[in-house]
Parts: sequence; C-alpha cells; structure tokens
Amino acid sequence: MVEVLELAQAVKAAYREIDRRANDAYRPLGVTNAQAEAILIIGAREPLALRELGALIIAESGHPSRLVDRLVAAGHVDRRTPADRRRVELSLTASGRKLVPEILAAQRELLEWGAERLAGHDVPAAVATLHAVFADGPLADVLACRATSS
Repeated sequence: MVEVLELAQAVKAAYREIDRRANDAYRPLGVTNAQAEAILIIGAREPLALRELGALIIAESGHPSRLVDRLVAAGHVDRRTPADRRRVELSLTASGRKLVPEILAAQRELLEWGAERLAGHDVPAAVATLHAVFADGPLADVLACRATSS
C-alpha cells in the first residue's frame, strides 16, 4: 500500500514539474500548456468539432469550452457554427498557424529535457505502469485516440 501511495505522489509531483516547465516554455509565446496542446490538436485536424477536441485533449478535464473561448479571444482559433448548429467547428487563424512551429520548437526542448532526465531509466516499463493505473478510465480512451490519430 505504501508503494502505491509513493507512486501516486511521485506521479503528481512529476506532472506538476512537467506542467510548470511547459508553461514556462510556452509563456514567451503567450499561451499556456493547455492552450499549446489545443492549438496543435486543432491544427493537425482542422476543421475539428469542439466535441472532437474534448475527446483528444489531455490538459483540460471535461468540456474544453473555456479553453477554446480564451484561444478565440486571443485570435488564435476561429469558431464556426455550420448549418448543423449542434456542431461547432474549430480551425486555426493565421495567428494560430504562426504559433504552431514555435510551439513545436518549445515542445522539442521540453522533450530533450525529458530524454536527458530519463536516460538510463526503463521508460517503457514506466509507461506500462501508468497505463495500468488509468486503464479503465476515460483518459485511456483519450490516449488511444491520440496514439491512433497522431
């Protein structure tokens, strides 16, 4: 039981550290970690329904409406309601498209930092362990969708 608690605390601490570093990396671009994730997802799949974004995003829990509202207000995302008013389509604006390579460059630096930190560790085993934690939860589906559509 103690090992499970230690794992849970370590995962939470690791998440907070990664999120802090990601927000620091994206701050000069004027976006948060969650916003950067949404921009990359929308850019890769546009036009994308708001519901589809919600099924793919990890950084936001629940419905990503507020996140999208902030991206629209910042001028990075365009939200359209086509003839079927139940569907809201998202696409990047010119400003959002300009951010994509900058976000990817910042993301590469984060991944390089992570690769340095994890050198010599059994990353596949760690990933398998974490997948076991949320295997029957909604994030398992999100990760599966992201893996098959990346």
